Amino acid sequence: MGVPRISTAPQTVDEFYDFTDRQPDEEKWELIEGELVLQASPGLAHQWIVKNLTIALGLRERELDARWEVLPGLGVRISNISRPEPDVLILPKLPRPLDPKQRDRDDVLVIFEILSPSTADRDLRWKREAHTSLPSLTHYVVVAQDAFEVVVFARENGFAEQRFSGRGDAIAFPDLGVTLPLAEIFRDTGR
Repeated sequence: MGVPRISTAPQTVDEFYDFTDRQPDEEKWELIEGELVLQASPGLAHQWIVKNLTIALGLRERELDARWEVLPGLGVRISNISRPEPDVLILPKLPRPLDPKQRDRDDVLVIFEILSPSTADRDLRWKREAHTSLPSLTHYVVVAQDAFEVVVFARENGFAEQRFSGRGDAIAFPDLGVTLPLAEIFRDTGR
């Protein structure tokens, strides 16, 4: 039989999809610099924050009849070897009917990551740098799940770090025409 040939080159997005198509649906994989990364299962607080973001932003989207829409868990194509999957994103309104084969976008407007202990370093370093390289991105927002704290990196401020932790604080998204109070992000989480 001999030794099989195995490519040592970074995985591409196409190879990533070929791999993930053969994995159980409940597994969440990302492609980071050509490496396959399996995400840990999210906890209740994490998912509650995703729910709060999706509901709050979804309501504003409909009220404004916005040219953008909020979606959880869609991939972001950074390059041919990097395709992370943020927790919640805001994108330009998708053309209808939806393409059932579309799995990622590269024109994301706002990205929300809910910080987990196992991903904190990657979310605050690699993902911040990768996502803010997208020309369309206006905000990269990192939400703590164990504290009442949000860190925002906004294009209008040169993606400099801004921390919010006050009960009355809110994050403004001028390009979307909305403001999101931290109280809505952490609603019913006990924070």
